[in-house]
Amino acid sequence: MAETKVFPMNTFMSYLKGVDKEGQKKGVVELVSYMADTVVDEELAPFAGALAKAWIYEQHPEVIAMSPAQLASTAKNVSVPKLPAETVGEISALFAQLAMYKTTAVTQTEELAKVKAELAAKTATLIDVEAKLKAAEASVKRFEDSSQKDSEKILVAPLAKVTEYIGKVDELLKMIEDVKKHGVVTVAGGGAPAAGGAPAAAAEPVVDFGVEDTFTKSDW
Repeated sequence: MAETKVFPMNTFMSYLKGVDKEGQKKGVVELVSYMADTVVDEELAPFAGALAKAWIYEQHPEVIAMSPAQLASTAKNVSVPKLPAETVGEISALFAQLAMYKTTAVTQTEELAKVKAELAAKTATLIDVEAKLKAAEASVKRFEDSSQKDSEKILVAPLAKVTEYIGKVDELLKMIEDVKKHGVVTVAGGGAPAAGGAPAAAAEPVVDFGVEDTFTKSDW
């Protein structure tokens, strides 16, 4: 005779008919773990339960047509056996596959979290670099503006001198033109006759020998 274990009918109904799933969740996990002859957690219980339920319906097809009330009226407890070795093997293979998927998912989640952390760090670094770059560009702009202003100040004085020299050159050119035309240099304020006039007679030089001129005295 196959090994069996007694469970409350409420747990069995919850397992087969879905009655009070939340209230009987722990009992259903225990029932499935016993039938599958392995440790089943709440996450894997639905997978093992599906295989065990198929076996029960195969062995007792009359249960399929029974309502929860009819099933509850049969007894307060129910004795369930462990599943055949072949079915247990299927459950074990399924669990192994699910465990591998779960491990892969956990690994990928950890790797994703690591990538997100690295991305956040690089993003923070990029923001810092952009801020420093903007500050450097602003500093260069201020330096260029300051240099331009200083250059303008330095050029103001030489430009004034150049303007002054150009004015003097213009005056000199006018004087040269006057010489070419009239043979004299026109000086502002007089001193030379106007163009076409006769030149003034040159005054004879006076030589002083240090002798008193008695002829110029009034008592001569």
